[in-house]
Amino acid sequence: MYHLLGGLFGTAEAFRHRTVHITLFLVLAFLFYPLGRSGWHEKLRWTSVIDFVLISCAVGVLLYRMQDVDALASRSSFPSRGDVVSGTVLILLVLEGVRRTVGFALVILPALFMFHALYSDHFPSIFLAAPTRFSSLVGYLTVDLDGMLGVPIAVSSSFIVIFMMYGAVLVRSGAGTFFTDLAYAATGWMSGGAAKAAALASGLYGTLSGSTTANVVTTGSFTIPLMKSSGFNPRFAAAVEAMASNGGQIVPPVMGAAAFIIPMYIPGASYRDVVLAAAIPALLYYISILAMIHFQARRAGLTGVPRKDLPSAWITLREGWPILIAFGAIVGFLLFGFTPMIAGATALVLTVIVTLFRAETRLSPQDFCAALETGIRATIPIVMACAAAGIIIGSMDLSGLAGRVSGAVTALADGNLGLALVITAIVCVILGMGMTTTIVYITLAALVAPSITEMGAPVMAANLFIFYFGCLSGVTPPVALTTYAAAGIAGSNPWSTGIEAVKVGIASFMIPFMFIYTPSLLLEGVWYRILIDSLTAAVGIICLAAAVQGFFRRILSGWERCLLGAVALLFIVPTWQSMLVAVVILSGFWFRVRKDGLEQADA
Repeated sequence: MYHLLGGLFGTAEAFRHRTVHITLFLVLAFLFYPLGRSGWHEKLRWTSVIDFVLISCAVGVLLYRMQDVDALASRSSFPSRGDVVSGTVLILLVLEGVRRTVGFALVILPALFMFHALYSDHFPSIFLAAPTRFSSLVGYLTVDLDGMLGVPIAVSSSFIVIFMMYGAVLVRSGAGTFFTDLAYAATGWMSGGAAKAAALASGLYGTLSGSTTANVVTTGSFTIPLMKSSGFNPRFAAAVEAMASNGGQIVPPVMGAAAFIIPMYIPGASYRDVVLAAAIPALLYYISILAMIHFQARRAGLTGVPRKDLPSAWITLREGWPILIAFGAIVGFLLFGFTPMIAGATALVLTVIVTLFRAETRLSPQDFCAALETGIRATIPIVMACAAAGIIIGSMDLSGLAGRVSGAVTALADGNLGLALVITAIVCVILGMGMTTTIVYITLAALVAPSITEMGAPVMAANLFIFYFGCLSGVTPPVALTTYAAAGIAGSNPWSTGIEAVKVGIASFMIPFMFIYTPSLLLEGVWYRILIDSLTAAVGIICLAAAVQGFFRRILSGWERCLLGAVALLFIVPTWQSMLVAVVILSGFWFRVRKDGLEQADA
């Protein structure tokens, strides 16, 4: 209610609002993730005393800091003993909240950056710097709006909480079923239709849920068995669900909350700019998955579901129009210039109103409260991770590490943009093994993005590049939580499923490189160039899918797959010369395959 009312009527000054925000979610973290028990439904143990002490400490720190905010801010560089004690307690509480909600890996990272800031004069090479006093570090991290209360918490306190509640209310009203039925009505009759519908439904649902793993568990429990029953092997079904659910993070308008964070790191950019720039890459992402499904289904001889057994698109739209209006409301509010916080809160209220018109979508007071609780539960780990990211950023600011690491990447790549991008992609995937997509982006936006832009990459493209590979780390072995969740539902081997997911999404790993070298894919440039480059990119992605699956109207030989893969590369990074060569080769290839098909038909 605090955040919903704040979204509708405005919030307090930044320091007060963000401090209250962190305190509320610390209390919820210790309540929903109690020590030594799976929940408060279990019998109380001695560890419950620790939980109550931690909650009391969180509230105590808030009360201390709210006594005289102006005086506290004025002495942030030279904090009093009480400021240092309360700030230290707050940092420890956040790290414990992170440990419980996200995992120990995200505790180690901010602890290392703080340690480096304190003892940076003992480190070698680019890590060498003047050390920071402990009191100054604590004051900066807990009082200054560039530390723990910086950009990540600013975004989580203003935008993420509202949109997580909005998404939960929308899902509670039946949006998940509506999107699933609509996807099956549109694609279920095609070859491999069950998998295509699953991919679309998971993508639509994923942009609301914000959590890829939760998306897999929610939609995958239905879509994976359906794919298996239609003839796909368990490994492929799990891989499709993992890639499709993971793609929900890159689909506007929500984009796993990144759409609200990215503008903070791009001077002069707005939410609208990010959403528009992300539209074509998101479309290419799902074209690549659908192409993989299509060629795999054709190779295996799988057919679609008879139209009479599919839900009617017209009936689905007629019954689900309140959900469609509610979903479109958020896009409309944002594109017309409302702040994300006002847009999210207003769209949430509008969603409740429009769902009253049909009994199937109507939310009772209990349903509404349950939806808000679901949204807030899902937000707890995100807020804790954002607070940890603030510690990392604040520590880097004090030690000056960000600028030196950026310079090191430039030196290591020796001015070669392509090499710098490969290094960045690898770092994103490695960091993503133990961190959420949001934290990977926030960390590397400060560390690496400047070096990429210095080498000639557009600022928007550089930031989206980092974000995309942060997303893809969730499906990339050896640590791929999204893929492992899907494998558990499908009953397939997690490791082989991870490899299959990379195969299914191979084109997805190329899309970030595409929009770095072809900024028109981010809607930069004249309209006809945007159209041409988008079409050639789509053709290239489809050719790559055919080469990977080894099918293009018929099963392909090894050399034909290599040739088609080469054609895909020529389309993906287009020049007039490369496109001309690609069109000639593809035309010859098409006639050859068509001729073989006609001869087989005659025989």
